[in-house]
Amino acid sequence: MAITRASLAICLILSLVTIATADYYSPSSPPVYKSPEHKPTLPSPVYTPPAYNPTLPPPVYTPPPTIPPPVYTPPVYKPTLSPPVYTKPTIPPPVYTPPVYKPTLSPPVYTKPTIPPPVYTPPVYKPTLSPPVYKKSPSYSSPPPPYVPEPTYTPPTKPYVPEILKAVDGIILCKNGYETYPILGAKVEIVCSYPASYGKSKNEVVIYSDPTDSKGYFHVSLTNIKDLAYCRVKLYFSPVETCKNPTNVNKGLTGVPLSLYAYRFYSDKNLKLFSVGPFYYTGPKAAPATPKY
Repeated sequence: MAITRASLAICLILSLVTIATADYYSPSSPPVYKSPEHKPTLPSPVYTPPAYNPTLPPPVYTPPPTIPPPVYTPPVYKPTLSPPVYTKPTIPPPVYTPPVYKPTLSPPVYTKPTIPPPVYTPPVYKPTLSPPVYKKSPSYSSPPPPYVPEPTYTPPTKPYVPEILKAVDGIILCKNGYETYPILGAKVEIVCSYPASYGKSKNEVVIYSDPTDSKGYFHVSLTNIKDLAYCRVKLYFSPVETCKNPTNVNKGLTGVPLSLYAYRFYSDKNLKLFSVGPFYYTGPKAAPATPKY
């Protein structure tokens, strides 16, 4: 309501002003300019410094009251109590009370029953028959059962199958220019990589041969290797400094797969022999090119 009344009052005042100015200004006469009245300038304010506050005296330090040291009061000596005197209780001796006498019962009187005398009745005569004579049957003693030993299980004997030995042999040579000669002390390696089952790593077995002899011949036994289908023969070592570069002749670098290599079987020795190679090492001097004619 307060806001509505104020707005109505303002509207009323504006309408009255409009009516008053409507008669003063005519549509034909322009408004008369009146210069604004000169207002005197006010002097600049004078700064009055604040009144000086007197300095307060420094606070006087009052030391805390001195507390006298505590006086040690020794404990009051208490007399020691005498040890308790043990008094053994006197127990009166037991009083024997004799049992109360019970009167004995009179013994029972035995009355013998009276039995009438027996009346004799003479027996009726019956002819006596001769008692039967029984023949004693002969006693037969059964012979003991024959001793039969308990059967013992004897496993069937398997026919003897001689174990087949497996071996690899070959020759390692050096090809240095036109010169070819066997290497003494060279070695090969047999790498058997078995496929891994699910979730397990690959199983790999490496066997090294004995050093070659003066003819470059090596021989290595593979008795502990069951399946040779996953085995390869590679060059491994050459002791000759001038002939240490392995070549891939007859797959000396990539490896000879024994599963694809022919073998010789010796029935008298039960030996399955794989002959590989020959393998070659070369030196820094390469073989000369074949001349073209």
